[in-house]
Amino acid sequence: MGYIAEDTTGEFTAQITRLLRDESTDNIPLLLEIVEGGGVNRRIIGYLFGIAVFYAKKPVADQALSILRQYAGPETVKQAEKLREGATYHYNESEYLGKYQNPEFDIFDFILANKMCLWHRASVGRSAYFEVSHRTLHLANYPERSVSASIATLDFIRYITLPAHKNFDLVAAMEHLQHLPLESVHLENIRLDTFPTLLFGLSRLRTLTIKKGTYRPRSPMQVFAEHSPLGSSTLEKLSIDGYPISGEQFLGPFPSLKEVEITRCSLERIDFLKDSLQLTHLILRGNHLTYLPDLLGRCTRLKWLDASNNPFKKIELDLRELHELVHLEISLNR
Repeated sequence: MGYIAEDTTGEFTAQITRLLRDESTDNIPLLLEIVEGGGVNRRIIGYLFGIAVFYAKKPVADQALSILRQYAGPETVKQAEKLREGATYHYNESEYLGKYQNPEFDIFDFILANKMCLWHRASVGRSAYFEVSHRTLHLANYPERSVSASIATLDFIRYITLPAHKNFDLVAAMEHLQHLPLESVHLENIRLDTFPTLLFGLSRLRTLTIKKGTYRPRSPMQVFAEHSPLGSSTLEKLSIDGYPISGEQFLGPFPSLKEVEITRCSLERIDFLKDSLQLTHLILRGNHLTYLPDLLGRCTRLKWLDASNNPFKKIELDLRELHELVHLEISLNR
């Protein structure tokens, strides 16, 4: 069977994974030599599948397919051969997440091989757009309730769109997502009974986007004081649309926030922004705000303030220190 197939401790498999995800050197030909002599396991099957489909040099891709034929079932081999025929240079993982669910390999092992093949193919003259694409993971079409542990091997991913269906279990997924250096998280169409404050535990989080999409929340996202952390020292941009929030007074602090867009969220207070003195853009359209506190007068970098369509009864906004303000819109929605 080979030492890799019998790798009960995972030591050899981990070494092969490190070879594969090395961004400085293309180790894929060496990886195949090791596998040919050491056998395979479920993770290696996923790597072989991705290399056979996406590796730029045909002899190496053919070698991976040959090993795959030796160890994988006929249906898996057939899938790889079919995908090889139509694979394009910029193949987006979102297109095959629902198509290549396979009992013989984990989809995230396949994605790792895919991304590293494309990375080394573009070794000369990688554009800024390509860099961002490489470090982005689009899981909107991922059909499962949670992600698998294999996602943690994608340790170069900074920007993620999570599965867009109401049954996705964010709490269960966090066990694995916390191992990624995530800077941006996008959630849409996910059922959220509580505000996802657990994302504030991501040490590099800079952008958080929450949208209801086509999902119709039956109740607001609750913020509970005992759920920590409730703030983030790194978050710079917060965008929430159409998802009601309750208990927002427990959120914060957010000392690094620069842009906030919270629209149609039944927001009743903005006290959680009292430490956000770096704010430049604040959009609060269509909420339930009756009071605009004077704390915004201390946000001296504020350039854009839109608090339209709110049932204000009291406004305490001192404009004297807001020298950079270029847009101010406050209107009443009675």
